Amino acid sequence: DPDNFITNEEVIELLKTKDSYKFKQEDYFRVYNCVHCGACGTHYERFLLKQKYLEDGNKIEGLSEQIETLKKFGTLFKYNKSRIKPLKGTNENSKTLLYFGCFTAVKTPKYGENTARYLLSKNVDFCILDQEICCGYPILCTGDIDTYDLMVDRNKELFKEKGFEKIITVCPSCYMVFKKHYSDLDIKIKYFTEYLTLSEEKKSGDIIFQHACPLKYIEFPGIEEKFKKIYEDSGYKVVDIPHNCCGGGVGHQLRTDVAEMIARKRMEDFKEVGNQISKIRENSSFITTYCPDAFWILKFYRKKQKIKYQLKDPCGLLM
Repeated sequence: DPDNFITNEEVIELLKTKDSYKFKQEDYFRVYNCVHCGACGTHYERFLLKQKYLEDGNKIEGLSEQIETLKKFGTLFKYNKSRIKPLKGTNENSKTLLYFGCFTAVKTPKYGENTARYLLSKNVDFCILDQEICCGYPILCTGDIDTYDLMVDRNKELFKEKGFEKIITVCPSCYMVFKKHYSDLDIKIKYFTEYLTLSEEKKSGDIIFQHACPLKYIEFPGIEEKFKKIYEDSGYKVVDIPHNCCGGGVGHQLRTDVAEMIARKRMEDFKEVGNQISKIRENSSFITTYCPDAFWILKFYRKKQKIKYQLKDPCGLLM
């Protein structure tokens, strides 16, 4: 939505002069024209603009219902309980928590299950919660800081009660939130990819990676090279493709129109690369991502665009 794009310079200026103006309802398309991929370097400042938008008395359709749902159920998915099946081998007394996150638990449960199975295969000791409380990131992205703080406080109380010393997350958003706003608990925060190692048996096939924008741009610069080495050493051929956002993350929560346009553009990238390769082997050409939100985007839009690559989660490709 280029007509409503706010540059980095404009973002900084709007924050500097925030006491001299008030956002109007129609500013929604400018203030929320962002999926928070992190590429611009001002994604945090854009949260603050959203906070001001709400403080200036403007409304977001459905936000009050989201707030009530979070307060009552601890998740935005009140009608969809976790579909991740019970896992054998976890240690309910472990001081390490494997935290799936709301989206993974409901929208991509097999992704979460395969991640857990992989960690178990590597003898990683962890427990899981019967009912997780949202990390708060989805509501933070609306600008509602008060409800976000409430989710943070609830999780902190739970984590202290359980005595967790380490948390392994499956979602980039959860990782960022825990690392930044839960640091006072002195809990080690890990992302599941930090446990990936090369496959014990030689693999084969082509792989395209959709990298996780928040990790690539904010938390783990250079993560592409690390991933490429793990999978190439395991026997796969990693197909190079320029990185672009898939439209996931908070895009499909607020500006679904923008998210869909980004997703369709990204699928064209994959389609173009696939068409350039003369022989796509039906059972050994894959596309994968270490972000469950991106996995859902790929699953949904890949079929629409007739992408030739099979979609597989990163742990499944190594097991």
